[in-house]
Amino acid sequence: MPSISSSTLIRERTRDFCSKINNWNIQKNKHSLFKHIIEHLENEYKIIPEKERIGKGAVYISKYIAREIVQYLKSEIHVSSEYLIELSTTLFKVGEKYENIKALHLALYLFAEFITQFPEKFDDIKHLIENWANYEEWQIRESAGEGILAALKKIPKKTLEYLSELTKSDNENLRRLVSESLRPRADVKWLRNPSKNDKILEILTELRKDPSVYVRKSVGNNLKDLSKYMPEKILDLMEEWIKKSNIKVHDQLATEIELSKDKKQLVWTIKHAMRWLKERNPKYHNRIEKILGKNYILYFNEKRNRLAKPK
Repeated sequence: MPSISSSTLIRERTRDFCSKINNWNIQKNKHSLFKHIIEHLENEYKIIPEKERIGKGAVYISKYIAREIVQYLKSEIHVSSEYLIELSTTLFKVGEKYENIKALHLALYLFAEFITQFPEKFDDIKHLIENWANYEEWQIRESAGEGILAALKKIPKKTLEYLSELTKSDNENLRRLVSESLRPRADVKWLRNPSKNDKILEILTELRKDPSVYVRKSVGNNLKDLSKYMPEKILDLMEEWIKKSNIKVHDQLATEIELSKDKKQLVWTIKHAMRWLKERNPKYHNRIEKILGKNYILYFNEKRNRLAKPK
């Protein structure tokens, strides 16, 4: 029997919930409709065993509630694309009014499901993603990328062109949205396929020296994740970055001492990208040493961002 927190049962309970709503008219039944939606969301959260909430919290629950609501509305109520956008944006406003972070997450997942169902509307609504990517609450900024992820599944070429444009934005939140949206997720398998993700690496390369550590950290995390699936390709890329930047490799390169500002930013990103291979895959230590120097492999402590004293 499936766990009470399984996606299957969440969707079954949500479909039952949807069937009991008599009036889905947003304008005429706004207060009651969104009150019931939020109550269902809160109830689903409450019944998840507390020990499972780290992996199956509000974001996880919102994903499957949103998926079933949209499926129900399309198949049973036959709503328009405009209705689904209104449902998402109105729920977001209601969540803001009552400071309900779970409702905000659900609104963003409803929006992502809209893109899944109507990818041809992406150009008309991408400004909403940009608005949410600038939200003051960091959790909402993170979930804003779900709309991009949905678009990557349906219209990858158009979405990558859009993300490439965003790398030139003056807004660090939008540049970070690019990198976070391209993290190698399991549900978009080509993102982690070395024979299919050249464009991803081109886009990340545009952000390799970003002036914002907020952005560079995301780039480094993305490349760290990719290094688990394609270590050779990521190492080749890091070597190329070092070579094209005319950085002389020496034992203490990881300290960033005597480097120009943009070279420091580049080395910082590479250090962040290499940390999984450094800690988990000694097979590649010789190659990393040729990229970042011997002391990175022997002594460098990423969390403290300095050279630890050798024992």
